[in-house]
Amino acid sequence: MAVFSAYLPLLQQVEGGFQKLPEDPGNYNSLGQLVGTNYGISARFYEGIINRPPSEQDIRNITKSQAATLYRQKFWNSQRADEIISQPMANTIIDHHVNSGRGAQLAQQTLNRHFGFNLGVDNQIGNNTLSALNSVNESRFVELYNEGRANHYRSIGNETFIEGWLKRLESFGGTFKKKM
Repeated sequence: MAVFSAYLPLLQQVEGGFQKLPEDPGNYNSLGQLVGTNYGISARFYEGIINRPPSEQDIRNITKSQAATLYRQKFWNSQRADEIISQPMANTIIDHHVNSGRGAQLAQQTLNRHFGFNLGVDNQIGNNTLSALNSVNESRFVELYNEGRANHYRSIGNETFIEGWLKRLESFGGTFKKKM
């Protein structure tokens, strides 16, 4: 079974510390204030955690340990990643969930499109999705899933971040060139 402790170093490698890029919509709270992101924890996501619009200081004060706890609880555990047999599958699904909020949705679409399943696409890893994930070829799934990730990033059309998003995939079994 996949374990969070094996995923966390990969995530920490692709999610740095504090940044405050005006081009990144995740750096703005609901008041439209540019407050930044820290360890990959976006302003909008953190707002839901602290139940108010975060300030820049709130974002800066997020520790690496706090970020890891949030990733475990809100992404890994909520998507039942520890019940996925394959560590590489769990890693890339959860990473896409962290990065786009659509990790389980893309997993369900990949399983339906390429492996002949007829899963509901609800962006939640439930019993049927778990059973399907645990029954398919790991390397083929990761390859097709990461192609789907790359296509998702390309569809956004964001020249500022596309190279970084595609590079991120290298940590999760993908090698993709920018094709827009």
